[in-house]
Amino acid sequence: MKAHSIPFSVWISLAFWITLGGLRLLEAWQDTQVILVLLAAQSGLMAWFLVTRSHQAVEVRWQQKIIAWFSALLPLALRIDHESLLGQVTTGLGLLIVLWAMGTLGRSFGIAPADRGLVKEGPYRYIRHPMYLGELVSLTGAMIYNLSTRNVILIVVLLLSLLYRIHWEELAINSYRSYANRVRWRLIPRVW
Repeated sequence: MKAHSIPFSVWISLAFWITLGGLRLLEAWQDTQVILVLLAAQSGLMAWFLVTRSHQAVEVRWQQKIIAWFSALLPLALRIDHESLLGQVTTGLGLLIVLWAMGTLGRSFGIAPADRGLVKEGPYRYIRHPMYLGELVSLTGAMIYNLSTRNVILIVVLLLSLLYRIHWEELAINSYRSYANRVRWRLIPRVW
């Protein structure tokens, strides 16, 4: 593996995700919540993959980077006061899908759209964007008892930003058309 220098922006991202993961672990330790442990694992994986990811062949436009980062951070703005047991189970299921997808992506993971290699294993055998599906499932669980105008607006904005990300990712990756012909569903099985 050829060593490459890590840009300053990646160091900032790394510091953010490590700090967020650490705060989530501390909160999980105090409240003994499995959801917080899963969220901490997600933050830790994001930090690790941002540093170890494969080099992208083409630099994406800055607008795409901003929207990608915006949608990655947007769930942090949701107001979640209480979660029912059903909400916790749904959130946990969604986070497990996210972690499975992230782990499968490995060094191909990135927040901004880029071609770091097409991944066809794990959940990517069944759906083309399982990480986004998992995120939407987990946020649906969190919203079960936290429905508010603010949260609904944030979820709609998140969904729109995910649709842009899906479009850009599908354009960025080489050989995507043949993969899309084999794996029919983008986000929701049997729907789209």
